[in-house]
Amino acid sequence: AASSHSPISRACGSRTYPSFAAMPLSSFDVYPKTLKEFRQRTVSGALVSVGCMALIGILSAIEVSDLLTTTLVDHLFVDTTRGQRLDIHINISFPALPCSVVTLDTLDMSGNHADDLMRNISKTRLDATGAALDTPAAPASRHLLAVQGPQMLPAGALLQLTRSDALLSQLLAHLLPNVFEDKEAIAELRKHVGEGCRLEGTVTVNRVAGNFHFAMSEADHHTLMSVFRDRESLNVSHHIHSIAFGDSYPGLVNPLDGVAKDLSTGSGYFQYYIKMVPTVYEALDGAQTHTNQYSYTELFRTTKETEKMPAVYFHYEISPIMAKFVQSRRPLGHFLTTFCAIVGGVFTVAGLLDSCIHRMSKWSKSS
Repeated sequence: AASSHSPISRACGSRTYPSFAAMPLSSFDVYPKTLKEFRQRTVSGALVSVGCMALIGILSAIEVSDLLTTTLVDHLFVDTTRGQRLDIHINISFPALPCSVVTLDTLDMSGNHADDLMRNISKTRLDATGAALDTPAAPASRHLLAVQGPQMLPAGALLQLTRSDALLSQLLAHLLPNVFEDKEAIAELRKHVGEGCRLEGTVTVNRVAGNFHFAMSEADHHTLMSVFRDRESLNVSHHIHSIAFGDSYPGLVNPLDGVAKDLSTGSGYFQYYIKMVPTVYEALDGAQTHTNQYSYTELFRTTKETEKMPAVYFHYEISPIMAKFVQSRRPLGHFLTTFCAIVGGVFTVAGLLDSCIHRMSKWSKSS
């Protein structure tokens, strides 16, 4: 007799196999549905469902916030860069010194000075309240030490005279009054007594250890002493608005910004010792900013403790270790994976919780 087979099977010897081509597509549904008449809705199930949706919403919002948040990944390695230049951005005020008295100079460890230093530095005259005056800063007083010749005092040299120099200057002033008495310079300087000065700009130096400093200008010492009388009257109180070594980036903190040193009496010699760390900041778009972070310590000595003229020095050293900060954001694929895990996990746990509640409710009713 001929054997018969079902539509979804075929004969192969004594065994039969399902014919996938003949199977309906609905046979692959792993989520079988029950008839509506057999579904039972409960209050406990509704509460669990509402809590489930709320929890999914909260966790999803946290994940979206994490996706949109950028983080900084830091790396430390040995700095192998060579031959670069260092930009020092300066913004500092001297409330008690006229602009014609204060000047800026740099000196690195090899003994080199920055070329054309004051080209990118602007001077602004300040009144007694610190407000800017409209008229431009007056030029520095003239050199009148003609007996020494210009070769003895190069342009840009700062006045670093000791007490013995001051005594010698006074002695020569009495012996050669016509040479050392500059009445015009004295009168001009006296006009600006009580004013302050703000220096702002950028200085470019070699990327090696060194210093930049604010000291008395190349004006004749006799002229200075004729107006200010003594070193204690050269008040080097200063307000540091900003000092940065390189360009800024989001989150960079310059610890010297906002530092103010006010002297009520006397004067002195300020020294700031700065430790710099070369830093590279890489944004999300790949753009890099080469700059420097720094920390500092400070030392102050009065004019009675040192033979030097009042001044403000900033000594800086460069660390051999470079820091790199890379701005990054969570990958989209990671977010989607976590989101699916949240939805699936919450629904699964909620289903187990609802099942337990329903079974306990039936057990309590039957007992």
